[in-house]
Parts: sequence; structure tokens; C-alpha cells
Amino acid sequence: MIEDLSIDLPSKLPVSFRIMGIGDNIKPIISKIGTLEYEGISASVISQDESVSPTDEDCMVIILADEHRDTATDIAKSFYQAGVLTLIISTAPIISTTSFCDSQSITDIESMYNDVKAILDIITKHGYICLDFNDISLTLRNSGFFKIIETVGKEDGSRVADAISKIDRKFSNHEIASVERIITSIFFNRDMQPTLTMNEIKPLSDFLSNFSDEITSLWGIFHDENMTIGEVRLSTIVAGKDLKL
Repeated sequence: MIEDLSIDLPSKLPVSFRIMGIGDNIKPIISKIGTLEYEGISASVISQDESVSPTDEDCMVIILADEHRDTATDIAKSFYQAGVLTLIISTAPIISTTSFCDSQSITDIESMYNDVKAILDIITKHGYICLDFNDISLTLRNSGFFKIIETVGKEDGSRVADAISKIDRKFSNHEIASVERIITSIFFNRDMQPTLTMNEIKPLSDFLSNFSDEITSLWGIFHDENMTIGEVRLSTIVAGKDLKL
């Protein structure tokens, strides 16, 4: 059965995006996601023997799994076959001879919250250059594997370059060659000084030039009232069928 942790998030919109956690170790992650209070999003813990079905309103489901990866696969398959963007974030690869999700990411439990938030922020936050669910779908649908890297830049006048240098060090040459799609988001607090300038953003184009000209590349600039003075946060999602995680 679905274990109700009272994490259904307050919403004026129909729930279109679902976060599902499988296993006791995932409960704190689901609880933390619940504090974000995004609209149109629900978060629940699923028991091992629960059968969950997609609804007509579902656009995306993110399944978090530590143990019970067979359960994650079964749930994911029903959503994937219904045409819902289906993502799995787990602590170990889920191997299957049949297609059961659009994309999966391998990470530790401590990173799951930030990975989910990185995806949802693109959908929910406003900015100067906005992205939305369609851009997430374009990047991750039927992409195989994905990886999320977030860094913070603090150097005055070169904050974006500072954040990008930290991202760049996290990619191996093989990973760069394997990337087929990439979506990069810059977050800053518009109420804080100094303001973000277009000259500061130029290093982003230099970073993206490291990848093949044939990749699908998207980027946006968002407001984040939680950022402190002089900081920018870069959130990069890369995806590809041969991406080794």
C-alpha cells in the first residue's frame, strides 16, 4: 500500500508530477521534498507490494529506490508504457532486458534530494530565460541514462566561470563524448547585488563548446531567493544512452 506521510504537496493545480520513494531509507528524502511545497507535485513512499497505476493527469514520475529495485522496475514500466516521462534515481543500476523507463541515474541516497530538486526547479521557478517541463522531457525522454551536477560560483565578476570550472572537473573525456543532451540552469537572487550580467554568462557558451555540435543543448536563467549575496548556482543535467555512471 502507499504509505501516506502527509507529504502530498499543497497545490492549486492537478498533480501532474509524482515523486515516489521505495524503501525505508528513502522516507527522509520524501519528507524533505515535501517541505518544498511545489504546486502540482506529490511525494509518497511506496511499499514493496504496492501496485501503482498512472492517471490521465500524470506527466512525469520520478522513482527513488535503494532496495526493492524490482518493485521500482514494475512501477516504472506501467508509467513508461502509458507515455509518462519516467525517471529512476537509484543507488545501483537496474538491469532489464525490456524497456521500463526513459532514463535512470545512479547516485547515493544523500544526493537524491538535490537531484530531484534540480529537476523540479526547472519546472517551477521563474526567471529571465525560462525552461519548463517540455524542455525536461526533450532532454530526458528515452535518453537511457542521466547525471546531475550542481556547483556554486562566488568570485565577484566571474561567478559563472567559477561554477563552470567546478563542473568541468567532474566530467571525464569519455563522459563528454557520451553526452547526447544537456540542459544547464543558472540560479541567482535578483534581489541581491551584484546583479548577473550577460558578460558573466559568456563562459557558459565556452563550456558547452566542449560537447559535440550534434547534442541537444538548452539553458536558462532563474531567480532563487535562497541564494546569498554574490553567489550563483549552476545545475547541469546531461543524458545519453552510452553515458557511464
